[in-house]
Amino acid sequence: MKRLLVSMSLVLVAAVHPSGQTVNSGVDDPSQPPRWFATFSIIAFDPATSDLGVAVQSHAFTAGAAVPWAVPGVGAVATQAAANRLYGPKAMELLKQGLTPAEVVKRLTDEDPGRDTRQLAVIDAKGRSAVYTGKHVIDRNSDTADFIHLGGYAGHITRPNFSVQGNTLASEDVLKNMARAYEEGKGTMAERLMDALDAGQAAGGDTRGMQSAGLLVVRPVPPGSSVVVDRIVDLRVDDAVDPFKELRRLLNINLGTPRKLTDQAVALAEAGKYDEAIARQKEALEIQPNSDTLHYSLAQRYSQAGRPLQALVALREAIRLHPNLARQAAVDPLFAKMRDLAEFKRLVHLG
Repeated sequence: MKRLLVSMSLVLVAAVHPSGQTVNSGVDDPSQPPRWFATFSIIAFDPATSDLGVAVQSHAFTAGAAVPWAVPGVGAVATQAAANRLYGPKAMELLKQGLTPAEVVKRLTDEDPGRDTRQLAVIDAKGRSAVYTGKHVIDRNSDTADFIHLGGYAGHITRPNFSVQGNTLASEDVLKNMARAYEEGKGTMAERLMDALDAGQAAGGDTRGMQSAGLLVVRPVPPGSSVVVDRIVDLRVDDAVDPFKELRRLLNINLGTPRKLTDQAVALAEAGKYDEAIARQKEALEIQPNSDTLHYSLAQRYSQAGRPLQALVALREAIRLHPNLARQAAVDPLFAKMRDLAEFKRLVHLG
């Protein structure tokens, strides 16, 4: 009920422009009031990989679907506050025509009567970026009649190859932390973008709290390559108490972390380090708990460790998730010492 009342208040606050006239939202249904995306985001270009990416968090439903836009080899966009979803495709067309991000931002906002309610960030495939924050996005932070946004911060920090921006933030430190985390981050672009989001939240994030998050990274497909995917990361959490926890889990799956942990567990078991192997396999399952193959692998590790009862528990869950694994287990040499157990026979339909 509390969230519903806040959402209703947002509509009432956002429905009217300072002039007193209704603002065209520029979202799915222009007849509806603007949806205020109290948001922080980062857009980035990696010259080493040509990756372009956007990451976002907002106390607004489905921000991960509304805010990010990116086309490999062209550019990336974050459209927020009263998000205009048309900005994404329009910006890509203008960048393809050779306009700079600054020129793109000016063109889009000059042509948009709702520009005072928008925040827009654009980066191109040369690492150049530009950001626009509408007058009303800033003014509402000092509007004593606007209890939702009063005291918030809106602004941006632009550096070579990336930009961070936000509105209704706890302070400018949100953006400073994000910029520092991205610059000092290690790993893939997606991991660095995620680190930036975490750092922004650690500094207070959105004054209204957390709800949704999204992560998008695109990469050009080399000519003649057999690769058929240019969106190498495309994840979002639409509604959660802590969307970053779930987004990080999804990113780990996207990066293949459970498979890597399983490979490590196999190697440890082969070296006779069974406790370490089991611990590593459990780490993989914490990331992807509904994976039949990971439960099966845990059963294998327990069997190798001479712990048949625990192996049966893991194997039972694997077969529940994927009944055909019973056939595989029946001939799996790692379960050879368990074949005379009545429960094992029942599980794999032997005898």
